[in-house]
Amino acid sequence: MLPVHANAQMFSIGEPEQRTARPLGSATIFGVAWDFADFTYQAEGAEDFQRLDYSDSLIRLFLISPGLDISLAFGGSFTGMNDHSAVNLNARLYNNLFIQRRPNFQLAIPIQLTTDLMQVRRNETSAEFQQSSLIFGTGAYSAFRLGDRFSFNLKATPNYGFSFSQGSLFGGGLFRFDSGGYLMIDRLFGDTALSIGYNFDYRAYRIEGDLNDYDFTSHSISLGIAF
Repeated sequence: MLPVHANAQMFSIGEPEQRTARPLGSATIFGVAWDFADFTYQAEGAEDFQRLDYSDSLIRLFLISPGLDISLAFGGSFTGMNDHSAVNLNARLYNNLFIQRRPNFQLAIPIQLTTDLMQVRRNETSAEFQQSSLIFGTGAYSAFRLGDRFSFNLKATPNYGFSFSQGSLFGGGLFRFDSGGYLMIDRLFGDTALSIGYNFDYRAYRIEGDLNDYDFTSHSISLGIAF
């Protein structure tokens, strides 16, 4: 009989690597929103055929990233508008001055510069509202974590600047107040999160003359993907 030698080796199985929570305020969100918008004339000099009042819905595509927000909204017959069409292009640069910055809580003062194009047309007429604006603002920003997978952020900022028509250097003033919040559900699709949000936007255009004095108000519900 030949001797038989056997060697045994034990392999250890380690615990799976734990995923770390996404840092607050570090996500980039791409999504779509449904705006319930009102555009209301606030002067007395325009004739009925010149007025561009509407109360309808807009579709808004948006990108939110640390330091830069961009959105594009448009409306027409496909969103329920019968007599009007509308386009709004918005870009905002901002920097948060943090008062508190902890892993589970942030409180900051945002300093922001926003540029905006608002265009509203009335079908079958030459009536048109078209204003470009440049506004400055600040306010309050807060973010906090709700467990391992949930986080929430809030922001409210009043802004003031100037608005002008195409080809003009100055037309009038624009006050804007916008606020909103986003609920983030992390790691819903692998490393991708789901974002559910609400935003309120109010603008008061006070342009030289009476034809372009309008208030714009919208309530927006959004759904997005964060990565």
